Amino acid sequence: MRHRHSRTGSLALAAVLGMTALAAFNAPAASADTGGVTEAALPVADVVPVGIAAGADGGAWFAANAGGIGHVDAGGKVTEYPVPDNSQKLAGIPDGMATGSDGTVWFTDLSGVVPRVGRVDTATGKPTLYELPTTGDVNFANAQVSDITAGQNGAMWFTGGYSGALGRIDSSGNVTAYATGLAPSAVTLGPDQAVWFTDKSGSIGRLDPATGAVTSYQTPSGGHGSPALGGIVAGPDGKLWFTEPGVSKVGSIDPATHDIQEYATPIADSRPFGIAAGKDGRLWVTESATSNVASVDPVSGAIQEYGLPKTLSAPAEITAAPGGDLWITEPGRGLIGRFDPSAPPPANPNPAVPPFSPGAYPNGAAAFMNRCPAGQICQTQVTTGGTVTIGSFKQTLPAGAIRITGYLGAADATGDPVLAPPVIGQQLESAPVDVPGGLIGQLPLVGPILGQSPAAMWDVNKLTVTQTLNGPIHVSLAGGGIGANASLNIHLNNQLLGSSCVIGPLNASLSPTFTAGSLTFDDAISWIAGQISISAPVAVPAAKGCGPFGILDGVINQMMGLPSPESKNSMSLTGVLSLASGINPSNVPVGLAPSATAKAKASQLLKSARTAKKPAHVAKAPKKVTLRLKARH
Repeated sequence: MRHRHSRTGSLALAAVLGMTALAAFNAPAASADTGGVTEAALPVADVVPVGIAAGADGGAWFAANAGGIGHVDAGGKVTEYPVPDNSQKLAGIPDGMATGSDGTVWFTDLSGVVPRVGRVDTATGKPTLYELPTTGDVNFANAQVSDITAGQNGAMWFTGGYSGALGRIDSSGNVTAYATGLAPSAVTLGPDQAVWFTDKSGSIGRLDPATGAVTSYQTPSGGHGSPALGGIVAGPDGKLWFTEPGVSKVGSIDPATHDIQEYATPIADSRPFGIAAGKDGRLWVTESATSNVASVDPVSGAIQEYGLPKTLSAPAEITAAPGGDLWITEPGRGLIGRFDPSAPPPANPNPAVPPFSPGAYPNGAAAFMNRCPAGQICQTQVTTGGTVTIGSFKQTLPAGAIRITGYLGAADATGDPVLAPPVIGQQLESAPVDVPGGLIGQLPLVGPILGQSPAAMWDVNKLTVTQTLNGPIHVSLAGGGIGANASLNIHLNNQLLGSSCVIGPLNASLSPTFTAGSLTFDDAISWIAGQISISAPVAVPAAKGCGPFGILDGVINQMMGLPSPESKNSMSLTGVLSLASGINPSNVPVGLAPSATAKAKASQLLKSARTAKKPAHVAKAPKKVTLRLKARH
């Protein structure tokens, strides 16, 4: 388990300026009906929407494990809400989401440090959170709570992963932890009123709530692929249906006879994960390695695949709305999709991306992974919050204004590896950001007043800020993490200042911190994403090239207090770091590839995040503990 201050590479220069801290963020309606699927884009795609629940208003609620929770209304308008830090002052990792039998919306926190479940006030978006017990005969230590489903009378059931526990919580915060002896991953209420769940090792579990007894049934393909099992749902035929992502199959178990059947998807290595029962009498699944959805005939087991409008969208979870539409999350591109199962997407199925291991380890790839060569350590990060003060100048950025993408390359003369530019797109993407009050708004003393005057609206006063790299980004692999050393230029764009007014270079050494305590791997996706924060001093030189022949350099330097030493500058930023192995077929010349040692160290970061910490002892059923939890707002 990593501590909150573990260092890692954000390579995050994305950050010499930051945006306002995450509060309720309203994005304009960005819904488009393409290919039979209506999709709404999130303000920052990287927040990784995974869990989804249908809302009573015709919209849907989603859990973004690198960004909070959110709502998409029927018109496609997205509203995002933060999730409060836990009792250890660490950020949450929202993951599973479901609507209760009483209409309330609940979600889980995947954190292995402080496992939680939360209830959402759907009128305001504010959550009430319950921290789960991590001590006692039956507990949720190292749980990584990943799934939640509706029980009876407004209660909810949730999974405890490697803690070995299943949990039940009611609206008053009374929680009962049941020992299973297994590693519950996804959960549903069966037609026999028992609680059925998938186990990370490849078996299907059944819990009798009345006695606490647990029975498990090994699937024929169980344990032969990773992830072994995905979602589970009660089907229209009275059976329990589940997905087997690692071997690309969909299966069913008869609760009366315990007979298990498995059906392979037509496209190999498709990685089916989420599953829901549709109004059309079929089961519907997501295929994260193909960016397809698929229907399953419960009678014959026949599977029909349908292509989503965008490849590399890596669909994860799926749920049925009361009206019959199916909602899906597409974390690979930061989309929330909706379609009518009676009129499924008409596009031909998409092919699967190359698997990590054919037939055993399919790859649900995100769009950013295609920007790096296959097999190379790929990262992208984007600013999502924060503030920066440079001398007397203070600036904020809108969400997603700065992004840095690249892959681990060979070392240069400095001896440190270089972050190589992506094979698709630019390494640094920086959108022009308006400075409030424009140029006159920066004047000493009178700027805040004049910045609100009509003159501030003149085009000649408009001031925007952009950034460019001043050289390669060097990667530091000391201590098992990935740090960054980079040089950046800040451009002040204004009619009077011209096109060459630059502050720089700014040389920064950055050591980002994972605000949730560590990177956490989610079985629903094939890459790693985490919220990060950056706090680093930086010395800022004087501006140059401002106005014809630089005649305005002195004016800008006086207005902004430049040059400015480290002691007068502050940088406090948040962002999202995504890390994976690249999938683009482009070749990397031998001379540009990282050394075996550098690549091994970077690969270890990926591996450590994918390896959950298992407790030394997991309680066996039947055993249960009931507690009253304190609500945290």
